[in-house]
Amino acid sequence: MRKEDLFRHFRSDERPFVERVLDWTEQVERRSRPVLTPFLNPREQTITDMLVKRAPELGVTFDGGFFDAERKRARIFPPWKEEGDNGLSYLELESVDRSSPLKHPDVLGSLLGLGVKREVIGDLLPRETHCQVIIAGEILDYIRMQLNRVGRIPVRMTEIKREEIRPPQQETEVVTVSVASLRVDALVAEAFRLSRAKATPLIKNGRCHINWKTTENPAEPVREGDMISLRGQGRVRVGEILGETKKGRHRIQLIRFL
Repeated sequence: MRKEDLFRHFRSDERPFVERVLDWTEQVERRSRPVLTPFLNPREQTITDMLVKRAPELGVTFDGGFFDAERKRARIFPPWKEEGDNGLSYLELESVDRSSPLKHPDVLGSLLGLGVKREVIGDLLPRETHCQVIIAGEILDYIRMQLNRVGRIPVRMTEIKREEIRPPQQETEVVTVSVASLRVDALVAEAFRLSRAKATPLIKNGRCHINWKTTENPAEPVREGDMISLRGQGRVRVGEILGETKKGRHRIQLIRFL
């Protein structure tokens, strides 16, 4: 299949990532050595899996440190190098005074403030005065030397083992709603209990993401399986599209993350 034909299966804004995955697969085929990717979000994992499977001689595994990890690294490998890990390391941060909470945005901001890219950081698992962090193994030594505070909070850092990871339980609820159209502004208004007049400017101001990518287009269509998040409001996944009502509205399932 020609590249241009392949790109038709993906959104236009996904083209740079598709090209990146094709480059990874070409490296593995050319050098006969595995490639470890950065941490990928679920949509990127799906794209990577689809494209690697186009090359019958190659395999791919995904690992984020625990079963339900959202962000995972892929290992793309030739058939004779199937064995190997995905290069993960695990840290636990603890507030020194054991009373100050370590919040997800603060921990992430402190890590990015060291000059590392988001793509080498996996899931962050905060729990009161502790936060477990999954990172790419190649930055472990640098993080251990540089990170001693989260915001203004002094922290103690410990390298931990994979089996010590304690992911929080993610609660969800499934609701069936009807919307006038399958545009993102209609879904955002229904999902987060906003009027459409309030939802539209939030989207135009870049506060909405579809599959972890910012959209500023209120008319962008959504599909089954899309993850929609609105900054400050939470996120939902589009479940099954159940059809139309007699009045022409679309009945869909929404999976709300509580």
